[in-house]
Order: sequence, then structure tokens, then C-alpha cells
Amino acid sequence: MKDSQIALGMYSLDKIREGAWHALFLLAGNLSPQLKLPRQFVNSVDESIVLDDKTCISHVCGYPLIDKYANCLEPLCAPQFGLTGISGPQYFSYYVSHRDSAIKSVEHARGKILAANSRCSQSGFNVWRHELGQRDSGVDVEDFFGKVVFTGSHQQSIESIINGDCDVSAIDAVSYDYLSAIYPHYSDMLRVIGVSCHQAAPPLVAKKSNPICSPQGLTEALNKALDALDGETKQILNIQKFHPVDLDDYRSQLLA
Repeated sequence: MKDSQIALGMYSLDKIREGAWHALFLLAGNLSPQLKLPRQFVNSVDESIVLDDKTCISHVCGYPLIDKYANCLEPLCAPQFGLTGISGPQYFSYYVSHRDSAIKSVEHARGKILAANSRCSQSGFNVWRHELGQRDSGVDVEDFFGKVVFTGSHQQSIESIINGDCDVSAIDAVSYDYLSAIYPHYSDMLRVIGVSCHQAAPPLVAKKSNPICSPQGLTEALNKALDALDGETKQILNIQKFHPVDLDDYRSQLLA
């Protein structure tokens, strides 16, 4: 398709990480030319971009995939990141507060101000439903916390805690890892007060009406590229392997 594109805004948190993701897909296209992967990229997870006719592959959060896009998008594969405790295409969130805060556990966060990146985020908001459902059956997120502030991104949630505007947040562990590399003072200023359950990692998706390739095809192409990638770029991405995934892997994200 002429002018087709790939939307990789999920973890393109700065120019270095954005460039690393582009390098991975460009190499995958070079090593697997039969897939005819687009060579144009856009750094966005906006619905208008994800559903645009020009967008052949997107990287999206699993919660909106199953909640909003299940009828029009299909997951192809998901990365296994080099995070402690991860096995397979999973991820989790860190529950964090300010290092100087008296909040040292999730229970201590009751009545405090929650910073969440968006209401449709699995890692920033929906994980709290799982967490509170296990701890206090029937309590709603808005009832547990004194106030919920939607900041627009994990980075803004972190900044709101560091600046004292909010008290706690759930930060996607991959974003936390990336952002701590970009801004080392983040990990110095934050305290991890808990860890969420593991869920299926954000998938790369294609349109059901016009899939660019099979899940196995993209998985093999990305793994081949990952093996051939230079060491520095591979270290920046911190991805061990890609795995095929399907829609059923994400259905549990609606159960909270």
C-alpha cells in the first residue's frame, strides 16, 4: 500500500527509543522482504492513527484492544521484555509513591490522590481494579482514592508525584525502566510500594479487514531482526523475544 505506515507510539518515549524501534522494524523489513513492511513510522497511539487506512501495524495497550477494537483489530505478537520476573509476553506495573512519602504500601494509599495516565490504560488505571478487587471486593477505584487525576502519560504521572501534586500512581514497568534510563533521578525520587499482577504485554496489531501478515510471520521477522540488531540498540529496547498472541490473551483485562 502506497504511503502505508506503522504506528509505534507505545514505548517511543524519546528520540533514542523511537529510533531503536524504527531500526528494529526497518531491519525486519530488510531481512524479510516478503512481508513488505512499511518504512514510514508515526509516533502515536491516537485512535485516529491506529484506525487510519494507511496504518498497517500499530502497538496498542491490551485494554482498549479488547474493550474498543476487538471487532476491527487483531493482535499479531507481543514482546517479552528483559524485566525481572517476566516469562513470555507479559508485563506489569509498579505502584509508586514519593520516596519521602509516608505511603509505603497500597493500603496506605487509601484516600490519597491517584495519578493515572488515562482511564483506558491497563497499566495505569485498570490494574487498580484488579488490585482493589483482590484486597477489598466491590470497592471502586474512585471510592478507594480521595481523588483521581488523569495526567495523559506515565511520565506526567511520575512528574506529578515528584512535584507533590499527586500521591501515588501505577507505572507500566517497561515505561518505568525506559524513563529511569532517560531520567535517572526518577528512580531516586520514587518508592515502589507494590507490584501489580502480570498481564499480556501490549501487542502489535493489524486490521482484521486487511492484515499485512500472519502473527507467525511478523513474530519470525522481528525475532530475526532482534538477533541481528547491534548490541547498543538491542540494549536500549531491552526485548528478549517476540511471541505470537491472540485476542483471548487479553480478555482477562476486562474482568476487573
